[in-house]
Amino acid sequence: MIKMICLDYDNTIYDHRRKKIPDSAREALEAIRGKCRIVVASGRFFRDVWNAPMLEEIRPDGVIHANGAMLEADGEVLEETWIDTDLQRQVIEFALENDLCLGGLYQGRWYTTNKEKQKERWGGNEALHARGLEDARELIGVPMHGLFLDDSVEAAELISKTFPQLRTPLMDEKRGGADVLPVLLSKAYGLKKLAEHWGIPLEETAAVGDSMNDIEMVREAGTGIAMGNAVSGLKKAADYVTADIGADGLKKAFAYLGLL
Repeated sequence: MIKMICLDYDNTIYDHRRKKIPDSAREALEAIRGKCRIVVASGRFFRDVWNAPMLEEIRPDGVIHANGAMLEADGEVLEETWIDTDLQRQVIEFALENDLCLGGLYQGRWYTTNKEKQKERWGGNEALHARGLEDARELIGVPMHGLFLDDSVEAAELISKTFPQLRTPLMDEKRGGADVLPVLLSKAYGLKKLAEHWGIPLEETAAVGDSMNDIEMVREAGTGIAMGNAVSGLKKAADYVTADIGADGLKKAFAYLGLL
């Protein structure tokens, strides 16, 4: 019996193509509320001004913020991890020297080492462009849970090879994009910590995601599920592949788990 389920947010709960949470996903979340612990597990930090409203819609029991950098259960922060400040300076300077697109969100503004490449990567996404772009050097000395490398797969490999204290879990196997995190962190790390906090055996946990930064979590959970719109690597790692997010994928995942 599933007692805790960890859900990625982007393109697992929230459909970016339709720019909303599908009605079937909302209904499914309400239907399982109280049956098991609902955890949102994301690369996002949900306590900033941009992301906090998203949690208000879902009302989870727990949150794995920033790929495990902050863990929250029943509104209580259990632990918080930051990038070492000197290491943060080194990786920002390395990105500048090597023309990489590295940055992060701080106090509602997006900071980057490469403004032109960042604009190109964002394309016509007005919601992102509305944030404006600041110089990532201003993040040196600023406490950050993680950074984001909006660059190629090769760039992510270069960062992780150069800085073994960091890991760069990919968003997409072809387009790249990667979180830049202390090496111990992952959504799987958060899943294990929350399961331990609530006294839930791992075999009674489930995880659902769509990107490569979900792969450790999907493997660690008792039952790992990939969305139909997930990248191929995650589908191969999962125990079950549900339908696309726009075709009632989350609802069908819950039904597979016996929660509906």
